[in-house]
Amino acid sequence: MIRHRPGILDIDRYVPGRSGPVAGPVAMLASNESPFPPLDRVTAAIRASIAKANRYPDFESRNLTEALAQRWRLSTDQVVLDSGSSSLIRNIATACTGPGTDVIYPWPSFSSYEHAALLTGATPIRVALTPDYRPDLDRILVAINDRTRVVFLCLPNNPTGTTVDHTALEAFVEAAPEDLLIVLDECYREFVTDPNSASGIRLLSRFDNVVVLKSLSKSAGLAGLRIGYALSSPEVCRLLEAVRIPFAVSSPAQAAALACLEHDITSELESRITATVSERSRLFRALSTAGIEAIPSQANFLFLPRQHDAATKVMHLANHGVLVRQVGSQEIRISVGSRSENDHLLAHVDALLTSSRP
Repeated sequence: MIRHRPGILDIDRYVPGRSGPVAGPVAMLASNESPFPPLDRVTAAIRASIAKANRYPDFESRNLTEALAQRWRLSTDQVVLDSGSSSLIRNIATACTGPGTDVIYPWPSFSSYEHAALLTGATPIRVALTPDYRPDLDRILVAINDRTRVVFLCLPNNPTGTTVDHTALEAFVEAAPEDLLIVLDECYREFVTDPNSASGIRLLSRFDNVVVLKSLSKSAGLAGLRIGYALSSPEVCRLLEAVRIPFAVSSPAQAAALACLEHDITSELESRITATVSERSRLFRALSTAGIEAIPSQANFLFLPRQHDAATKVMHLANHGVLVRQVGSQEIRISVGSRSENDHLLAHVDALLTSSRP
């Protein structure tokens, strides 16, 4: 047997909602992807970059870093790029945690927080959501102790689609220790319509221990290219750069992201986000009218609690060409797809009404 770190094979691996090719017409509503393909000019930028695939990508992603810094009115040493936010989450854990330390996060939430903690030997600490499925900032604050190194907050939260008020988040950060890293995972922030919702960007000028994670997978439709970035203080960004894998962001990913930041393309992407938000509302109303409980969402998905025998329901929908995700023994998450995909789901909505209760 190969000698390896004890316990490494006991760590649960990340399980995707659905990946790889699928046969036949299918409503892809399991992975919170954009239903829209890249815009033509983005595709053209990707193709042009492939012509130089024999060369390594720009190690520092300089053009993209400068564009993102300008976009968020920050300095370039406050931006760190990587191959998706999941890589940044792991790098944060690598840089700041290890045996004898704690990582705190709401639960249920994005499973990569727990996975990253376990990989470094840190202790993952789950804090239950509030009764209305929001991150419980008060209970998280109580859970913080001398061992705590990182707090992850997914806002809006995956899989519930809920968030917290900005005033509550600001009060939480003010009350937390200054040497504690607070990671605000905003991969779904572009879909938020509540003006009172938390915004990590608004906190960066005040708190050096806040990190905001952004993704181009959801809002820009670049999930297949794997690119995300962190915004924080120069001190924190230096830590992330110290553990970053060399050449992590490919040339096509850099080219696509840079194209997405052009003004006219950004406007088109915002129109797509508006369309997704509109479909979110339509899907929520349709499910509610059918008698199916769904939690009001600020993301590009809906959370269905109290779905008894969820595994059977997910399988039934899959057999009818609708891919959704089971996120607990009695919970289902449904991504907001295109109008036709959502209609396909609604045509089989009765599957979500059946119950295995006696």
